Amino acid sequence: MRETLGVALVGKRAGAFIAGFSATPGVRIVAVCERDASARDALGTRAGVSAEARYSDYGRMLADARPDAVAIGTPMDLHAEQSIIALGMGIHALCEVTAAVTINECRVLASTAQRAALSGVQYMLAENACFRRELVLVRALASSGRFGRLYYAEGEYLHDVKHLHRNADGTPTWRATWQVGKRGATYATHSLGPVLDWFGPDSRVETVACHGTGVWTDPGLPHDDSCLMICNLANGGLVRIRLDMMSNRPEGASWYQVQGTLGVYEAARGSAPHPVVWFGENAPDPKGSRRWGSLWDHEEALPGWMTGPLAQAATSAGHGGGDFWVAHTFADAILKGTPVPIGIDRALAYTVPGLVSEASIEAGGTPLRVPVI
Repeated sequence: MRETLGVALVGKRAGAFIAGFSATPGVRIVAVCERDASARDALGTRAGVSAEARYSDYGRMLADARPDAVAIGTPMDLHAEQSIIALGMGIHALCEVTAAVTINECRVLASTAQRAALSGVQYMLAENACFRRELVLVRALASSGRFGRLYYAEGEYLHDVKHLHRNADGTPTWRATWQVGKRGATYATHSLGPVLDWFGPDSRVETVACHGTGVWTDPGLPHDDSCLMICNLANGGLVRIRLDMMSNRPEGASWYQVQGTLGVYEAARGSAPHPVVWFGENAPDPKGSRRWGSLWDHEEALPGWMTGPLAQAATSAGHGGGDFWVAHTFADAILKGTPVPIGIDRALAYTVPGLVSEASIEAGGTPLRVPVI
């Protein structure tokens, strides 16, 4: 147990965590770090830190500000390195997705996090999709057995972000290298993370096969307009993940489905404006049993922390409240000395399959084994 926690925000994306940290008693934002001067000042102003606590250099910030924890929201290729540095200094790390961009980085991050844990220092992956109200409710229903034995699920991330791949002068951004500068499910954790947890807290992907549509809308980048990652789970489940950051389409969307022996859930899509469920256990008459019901009719299954006094504050945060809960649950766990919700093992369970998919798609969709790191 500890009474206070000083947090440093690293990268402009870390600004998404301000609301969650601010709502957690005992938490204080002590510094911000961002290379771009205008973005740094904007982040510092939002976070309420003085000009002296606004840094452009990560190492200097850690040495001078001495935060108890960092919240990392920098480009993907910096995630593992910055997490490793912080953990090595005894500083708790909350890191945006993905956890790393290579298998070797995953191994170094894992070993560093495991050593840090011996001293009570924790790493958490900031996968906000796992904290979306709808998906938390599905997880609760799954863990209580309402769907029966799960055997199939889907997750999709469909988001036309071509405008983020190049700067105004045409030069490539980091996304052009690490998200769409190669083939495969390079940004799959938003889809895979919550789906994997429905199959249980220890579920993991055993093999991956990845297939792509080819390049159609932006010939200057090698990433397939849409790709599918087919995951066989170690516990027998089958998961289909779709990633599309290239296709011309309206606003971004995520979609999920899970099928079990006793029920099914489908997110809202097209003519179905609300998420729906069906539970066969409540419909013994086959003629009247095939009717969808609203997922929200089962809100009583939500965990207490999602229905308590902070729930209203979370609704105004980004990603359906996910950004709020990521920061709050991380800080709350550190203050109480309890395990964070998405520790290093789950972080890698979400991240490594996507890295293996890059090799699979280059091998023509050959199924490849996902290493346990």
